[in-house]
Amino acid sequence: MTKRPGRREAIAVALAAVIVNLPALLPGFIHDDHRIIEQNELVRNLSRVSEIFTHGYWSVGEASVPNLYRPLTILSFALNHAVNGLHPLGYRVTNLGLHLLMSLLVLALARRLLEPDAPAPGSGGSFLKPATAAALLFAVHPIHTEVLGLVVGRAELLAALATMGSVVAFLKGRERTQGESPRRALAWFVAALGCVAAGMLSKENAVAAPFLILAADRLVARGRILWRFHLSSASVLAACLLMRIWAIGGLNPPGFVHYVDNPIAHLPFVEGRLTALKVLGRYALLLLAPLRQSIDYSYRAIQPALSPMEPGVAAGAALLIGWVAAVAVSRRRWPEACFALVWIGLAMAPVANLLFPIGTILAERLLYLPSVGFVLLAGAGLSRLRATDAAGGTTWRVRAAGIATVVLIAAFAARSVVRLRDWRDDATIFARALDVAPGSVRALFNHGSALEQGGDDAGAVAAYKEAIAIWPAFADAHYNLAGVHARRKEWEAAVGQYREALRVQPANVPYLVNLGRSLNALGRSREARETLEKAVSIDPGSDRGYTNLGAACLAMKDVAAAVRAYSEALRIDPGKADYYRNLGLAQEEAGDEAAALTSYLRGLDAAPGDPDLLAAAGLVLLKSGDAAGAEEALRAAIRARPSHPIYHYQLGRVLERTGRVAEATEEYRISIRIAPASPIPLRALGLLLYRGGDRAGALDALEKAAALDPAGSALEADAKRALSELRRSQRPGGG
Repeated sequence: MTKRPGRREAIAVALAAVIVNLPALLPGFIHDDHRIIEQNELVRNLSRVSEIFTHGYWSVGEASVPNLYRPLTILSFALNHAVNGLHPLGYRVTNLGLHLLMSLLVLALARRLLEPDAPAPGSGGSFLKPATAAALLFAVHPIHTEVLGLVVGRAELLAALATMGSVVAFLKGRERTQGESPRRALAWFVAALGCVAAGMLSKENAVAAPFLILAADRLVARGRILWRFHLSSASVLAACLLMRIWAIGGLNPPGFVHYVDNPIAHLPFVEGRLTALKVLGRYALLLLAPLRQSIDYSYRAIQPALSPMEPGVAAGAALLIGWVAAVAVSRRRWPEACFALVWIGLAMAPVANLLFPIGTILAERLLYLPSVGFVLLAGAGLSRLRATDAAGGTTWRVRAAGIATVVLIAAFAARSVVRLRDWRDDATIFARALDVAPGSVRALFNHGSALEQGGDDAGAVAAYKEAIAIWPAFADAHYNLAGVHARRKEWEAAVGQYREALRVQPANVPYLVNLGRSLNALGRSREARETLEKAVSIDPGSDRGYTNLGAACLAMKDVAAAVRAYSEALRIDPGKADYYRNLGLAQEEAGDEAAALTSYLRGLDAAPGDPDLLAAAGLVLLKSGDAAGAEEALRAAIRARPSHPIYHYQLGRVLERTGRVAEATEEYRISIRIAPASPIPLRALGLLLYRGGDRAGALDALEKAAALDPAGSALEADAKRALSELRRSQRPGGG
């Protein structure tokens, strides 16, 4: 029976895992964290646990990722949310804790593989034993910074931890079968099977677990293979796959993989495999010398391979052939190295794009589980060197190798600390990605999004345009660029970019909805209506489609159609206060003030104290003769938003209607102070003063209103008559 890791080694590995990676606790949510955690309804309430097991990986509104099934990962986020809401620190502490446990499991596995007959702790020998070296390399390897930099790296952590747990638990069970504890052996085997299931329900790459257990049985335990256990393991895997099929409708339901994210998914078979070989070489380089790291390796960070003679393809092919040869040669002569090599191959197989394309061409996070094999291989090398030198009676090579290993661990630790500083926020991490691959389309796009979120529209526009210049068919970049133009009310430019996005994805409903909104802003209501009708015909559940369709119909004076569209938007999402306000405005336009008031009041039930709804209700009450109710509603609106000029103007109208001239005058003056460029409160004040006999004050107010309204659209007939009379009275000989 092998010895458990000594306390000293375990403490060293744990401290290294925590101290080196402490900077991972500092950032907030980054990149995919926003969508998968902050915007994911399934994370917000533990009462929806059943939905977590019947939906795709993340869910925003009613949309979920159809081809990813990771319920335990989402459940872990829901538990985090139940404890500390959306404060990132709790999520990040959990991730660091999982990495610490993973590092300790690597130490445990390395002890069983590399030091099966090692003396008990304290009985002599150097501190930096091969198993300790392997675990320390894993604990501080810079390739793991992405898993810790992103909270959604939780999927990798849980899948890898469960996979490691299944292998270690199986080996524990095997040890017990050789002793006198069959019940304890059974408990370990059950734990191993539970870990297989947990891994598969955390992330898809844990499919490697049953095969890794079989490799451990053959190359680590080296006894009679326990076929009954492996059959049970395969059955657990099959059950998890059936759960996946039941939940998301297929073993691997089709999901759109963008060309810029993984060209391999779009290339012919041969070109795709050649490109995958090229990527394999990049993975090896990242494990050996992670000096230039990036969150993104999309097109054109890695160019598709065109020929088997390309250096990158040749290097990847040589690597694959060398791996096969090394496994074959070492199987009998050096089983420890063979197991490490097999681990790398089995852990890479689901993510290498060689057997089948996945959603990304290359991602550093995908090396988290394969890197276990890499550090075990390094430990196996140290172990063989120690054994060879011990037999020859020399130690200088062991000392030299030990010093080199310490230097490598220190260098990896320093690199990890430096790299984790890049994970401060979205803008920083994608700026660093562009330092590594300036032509990466997705990095440009995500950097633009981060700049836009930070208020740097000019920088965002430049990034989107550069991404489009590299890949003109990048619909998302056109869409985001259009969004910047729309927010700045550059409607013509927005329409042009939305049309470019739709040229690539003509049935994309959000694109259609926003195009319709922009057309409506330009006054092109008929085009807007046609566009929005197309959107809701494609997706009858689009509440935004219907509410914008209502606006287009209202602009065309088709009030009945507007009421129908707004009503449909509310049927889809009855909790949106703005939709009640829109419906109320359409009902007012139709002359149904009672229905409008009902809509406004229902909106206030959904959003108590909403000032726009209070003001709208106040105006309807004023029209219906309930001046007291109107005044109460408008004063409540002003309390909620005291600097809104229209609310003061409307309250002035109510007060004027009830004969409280002084108070009405004050409200009009407040409105004018807040919005001095608006002619409407000046017109109201001028007429009020005119009727009260203050002819000088009335003339001043009406002259200012006229100057601000050269087209005369704001000055109604009575204001124009009053101004004309006041002007005549000022002329020599006038009235």
